[in-house]
Amino acid sequence: MALQSTINHPLEFILRLFGIWPSSRYRVLKSIVWTLLLLTFLVFQYWYFISHLKSTDLTDLLDGLSLTLSNNLVLLKLIVIWFHNRTFCDILTSMLEDWNCPSLGEKKQIMIHKANLSSRITNVLFTYYFVSFVLYAGITVALLREDNDGTQTRKFFIKMVFPFDVTTSLLYSLILVLQFVLECILAFAAAMFMALIATLILHVGSQVEIFCQTLTEVPIYSGKDESRVLIFKDLVSRHQRIITLSENIQNMFKYISLGQFLSNMMVIGFVSFLFAVSSNMEQGSVVIMKCFPYYVAVNCEAFILCYTGQYLSEKSDDITEVVYDSLWYELNPREARIILLVIMRSQKQLKLTVAQFTTLSLQAFANMLKASASYVSLLLAVY
Repeated sequence: MALQSTINHPLEFILRLFGIWPSSRYRVLKSIVWTLLLLTFLVFQYWYFISHLKSTDLTDLLDGLSLTLSNNLVLLKLIVIWFHNRTFCDILTSMLEDWNCPSLGEKKQIMIHKANLSSRITNVLFTYYFVSFVLYAGITVALLREDNDGTQTRKFFIKMVFPFDVTTSLLYSLILVLQFVLECILAFAAAMFMALIATLILHVGSQVEIFCQTLTEVPIYSGKDESRVLIFKDLVSRHQRIITLSENIQNMFKYISLGQFLSNMMVIGFVSFLFAVSSNMEQGSVVIMKCFPYYVAVNCEAFILCYTGQYLSEKSDDITEVVYDSLWYELNPREARIILLVIMRSQKQLKLTVAQFTTLSLQAFANMLKASASYVSLLLAVY
């Protein structure tokens, strides 16, 4: 299944790497391998958190917990999208049918414009997440060299505790390399989900714009016109396809959104707390340099998630406004009934939700930041 016009090659490659793309080979095997690998990875990370729960170094504990929650979120997203693979196939099939629709003509330029925009967003996300990872990893490895000089206890790039001896140089180096490679892949996976939801919602937006433009171009008068009836029927069909596509996206991402919402809220709070107390630390400037790109990336995740919901809701309002502004009441009864069907269906707004708890919007993003600020105040009081 080729969707180069909507999903660009880097995004498709990552989707194939994790066995999400419908035509990728060994999809089931990939899902099993990645699940076992990430679960093992997370067990050692949570083991570190539990074993250091009573540690007096709260900043070190929260630094490790922030990355652990981010990795846990990636695994959750992968599991959800693997279980919704049939829905994802339906989404891709619907998008492919939209691209192959022969009646679009010049309106296909709208889809091309949105596809180019989604491609640029995807490339920017992959680039920024990779740069953020390199900066975080580089500073962390530099700190590890200082901490490990003259000490018997070796520290790792990702904070973990192992049930076996890792003091040997060979084993220690091997684990560091594995941590580096896997964390790099997880960074690309986090960018993949953000790019994917942006791409899908932009495609829905292009279909809404085509619908609105087509409706405004239809001549409105009371006389009968069979060709106009066919256009109205096509509009009803296109509107139903938009509804079905947005519902499939909502069903696939509603639990992903819930995990993203909660995880980002806590991680933003934890990292903000590290920034707040870094002024009293010996290496405060180093902590800021290490965590700031990661902090921006987490905020970017939250903003993109909430903005896609805001964008979809606004596009849904565009359908309602265009239909109501048309002179549908001047049509003959047969055609008016067709338009009234669109009016009735447009009463239910297209939206993305956090597992039906709240609607994703810029207001939800603001509430997330407020909740994170509350966590920072609580941690400062405890600290």
